[in-house]
Amino acid sequence: MDSPAYAPHADVLVTDLQTELVLLHTTSSEMYSLNEVARTIWTRLPATRAELLALLLERYEVAPTQAEQDLSALMADLQRLNMVQEH
Repeated sequence: MDSPAYAPHADVLVTDLQTELVLLHTTSSEMYSLNEVARTIWTRLPATRAELLALLLERYEVAPTQAEQDLSALMADLQRLNMVQEH
């Protein structure tokens, strides 16, 4: 089975506040703040789930199961708010 690929939604504006990124969906007015790890993921998009997981494991000292859970939670939040699209 292929790993899903994610890309930022075209209606999302990004503001860099140095310590975090803030996403604003211009149609729904939803906002979402990204911490350092989430910023790392966001700046790598578009990417497959497998690529994002590999990135987390390479950059951070985290167990594979924890990285998978954290990635799943982040992507679920971003999809729920229509910040990313799955391809």
